[in-house]
Amino acid sequence: MPQREGPVIGLDPTSGPLKEPTGRAVQRTAPTLDGAVIGLVANGLGQSEAVMQAIFGELSASFEVAGAVPVRKHSVSIPPEPADWNRLTSEVTVAITGFGG
Repeated sequence: MPQREGPVIGLDPTSGPLKEPTGRAVQRTAPTLDGAVIGLVANGLGQSEAVMQAIFGELSASFEVAGAVPVRKHSVSIPPEPADWNRLTSEVTVAITGFGG
């Protein structure tokens, strides 16, 4: 099993902790990417695809990830194509987006 050097910090853009139906805060567990499928969304500029692959390489060296779903957007100013968006929302556990320049 790969060794981790420190905790994984995840940013949660929601307005607070998740609540159970009773209103009590859901107990958080230690973050892990073990078993995750990671979406890699590159905007196609510069080396954004290579950077996404390098990030995936680092993550897969530290966690037992299940795989990756790479997506290359056709432009920096538009969302992924509908088919790519469908793959991201139906196949991945977490997604990373990168901007090249």
